[in-house]
Amino acid sequence: MAPCDWTEALNGDADNAQVIVLDCRRDESGALPTDAHAMTQRVSTALRTWSGQQRFDSSTFLVLTRGAIAVAADEVAHPVAAAVWELVRSAQSEHPGRIILVDTDSPDAGLGELSGLMAIRNMTVLAVASAEPQLALRGNTLLVPRGDGIAYTPDRATAVAESADSSIVRMFRQAIADDRFADGLEFLLAAAQLRETFAHYSAELPKGIALSGGTPHNSGGDVLPHVVLICTPAFLGGYIQYILLAAHLGGHRRLSVIPLSGYEPGEPLPASLDAAIDSIAESVRETVGDDDYVVGGMSGGGNLAHATAARLLEKGDTRLRGLIIFDSFIAPEAHERQMGTAKDAVADTDAMIPDLAGFTTERLTALACWLDLLMQHEHQPLDCETLVLKCTRPSPTHNLNEWPVETWSTAQTVRTVDAQHVELCSTEAPTTAQLVDHWLGQLSIPRT
Repeated sequence: MAPCDWTEALNGDADNAQVIVLDCRRDESGALPTDAHAMTQRVSTALRTWSGQQRFDSSTFLVLTRGAIAVAADEVAHPVAAAVWELVRSAQSEHPGRIILVDTDSPDAGLGELSGLMAIRNMTVLAVASAEPQLALRGNTLLVPRGDGIAYTPDRATAVAESADSSIVRMFRQAIADDRFADGLEFLLAAAQLRETFAHYSAELPKGIALSGGTPHNSGGDVLPHVVLICTPAFLGGYIQYILLAAHLGGHRRLSVIPLSGYEPGEPLPASLDAAIDSIAESVRETVGDDDYVVGGMSGGGNLAHATAARLLEKGDTRLRGLIIFDSFIAPEAHERQMGTAKDAVADTDAMIPDLAGFTTERLTALACWLDLLMQHEHQPLDCETLVLKCTRPSPTHNLNEWPVETWSTAQTVRTVDAQHVELCSTEAPTTAQLVDHWLGQLSIPRT
């Protein structure tokens, strides 16, 4: 079972049945890697290329790291290697039985020298024979990860180690602590690219949730048009973002929320902006049935609502009556300023709600994916009635209250709320609901 280096396999005529090795134990200078972004991008690209080419369909992909996990009290996991380990673990769920992770303390020179070739060949034989997707080699001792850490292979004593399950969460928190929020998001995006994706709408994607009166799954009010709110791509996700607004608006009016896919275990992420918007549009149409309706969203959810309305209009949907923008922004400069203050908001929210498990691998990678998609959307004024709600007071996490009113549609009504951005759908929800309800009253059609 002779292993083949990934670069040689990529550039040559590799035998599909062999084991292909991506050695991540050192950088180009031969030292331990120090650039997490560069290394994770390299691994992410290699995995996508390997899984996307038919000639590798029969191969096993073996990734070597050094010091990615700690298997003894005197060991400390290397952050770059730990990042690679977690990325590959995510990919393994998409390709069961075809990717093997081996973490070693071996400093050998790799496949380029005879001693390195023999060492990797031995590792390959052990790894494949073990039928384990993740292994640690310390000297001649083989260790196998378990749910609570690293254990020796069967019939041997147990060694305690740090679980790798939360490596992505841990590294993102460290990026925030080191004032490297942008780098942290880049890392999350690389991890997101290894998750399962969808290219088309399907019944397996999250369904719209009725939220009338603030009570989930309550069909409640009958007054139309049906209000459909698109979730904001915050790391919490879910209908909770609009629950206070729905409590004041949805008692008499039909109201639903569209969750974004990827925030919960087992949910795929959109493969592209087009797939994302198409899936939201189809979910909206499925949610409203025969109702006349409006779509809307808060902050980034407003940008998604705008893109969704554009898609629905393109499809000739005549039941779409309007669009509601809750303090969202179009200009790239505005989004850059938002990102500059987002770090504190993310950290503060995580600190306040540990019992809700705010930071999870799924939620953080979904956050990075959807934020990246938002930055790709090109806004064009829509030909539909639009209500733009704008805050007048700055807040620590959102200092764009003085940003000029932007053109979302050719027929927009602008209303201001004396509130901070984060208060618009929370503490100021009664005022916001009143403004929305008044505007909707001009559009409503008596239910037949």
